[in-house]
Amino acid sequence: MVRKEKLRQVYFIERKFQTSFILKFCALIIVGSLLTGVLVYSLSQRSTTVVFEHSRALVKSTADFLLPLLIQTIIVVSIIVAIGTIILTMFISHSIAGPLYRLKKELGTVEGGDLTCDFILRRDDQLQDVANSMASMIKGLRDRISDLKNNWRNFKDNWDLLLEKELLSRPSQDIEKFNNIINDIDRNLDYFKI
Repeated sequence: MVRKEKLRQVYFIERKFQTSFILKFCALIIVGSLLTGVLVYSLSQRSTTVVFEHSRALVKSTADFLLPLLIQTIIVVSIIVAIGTIILTMFISHSIAGPLYRLKKELGTVEGGDLTCDFILRRDDQLQDVANSMASMIKGLRDRISDLKNNWRNFKDNWDLLLEKELLSRPSQDIEKFNNIINDIDRNLDYFKI
C-alpha cells in the first residue's frame, strides 16, 4: 500500500494546546535573558570603567555603563529568539497536536460504529506508535465483527431453514422469542460498518 503524504495546510489545530506550548517556551527564553542580564549587572557592580561622554573622561561603575546596553541587547535578543521559538514550537507542537486531533476524530468515527477507517499519520508526525496501535485495534475489531457477522448469517440461515421445514417442536411463543432475539442481534451487528 502506497502512503499518500498529506501536506500541512493548517498550523493551529488545537489552538489552546499550541498557544500554551508556544507561550511556555517564550517565557522560558525571556526569563533566561532576564537572568543573564541581572547576573551580568550584579557581577559588574564591583568593577569600574573609564567612559568618554561629551569629550570628557568619566569613571563609572561597569554596571552603570553596561545597563543601557544590557537592556537594549536583552530586548533585541528576546524578540529575535521569541520569533524563532514561536516558529519552531509551532511546527513541533503541530506534529503533536495534529495526531492528537486525528486520534480524537478517528475515535469518534469508531465510536459511531464505522470500522472502515485506516488510521495513518504523516511520516514526520509524533505518536506513530499510538497510530499503529490504533490501526491494529481497528483491524482486529473489523476482523472479529466480520467473523461474527458471517457466523450470525449462517445461524440465521439455518434457523430460517428449520422454521420453513417446521422441524422445531416448540410452541410458537418460544419461536417468537427467538425471532426477537435474532432481530435484536441483527440490529446490533448492523451498527458496525466493516
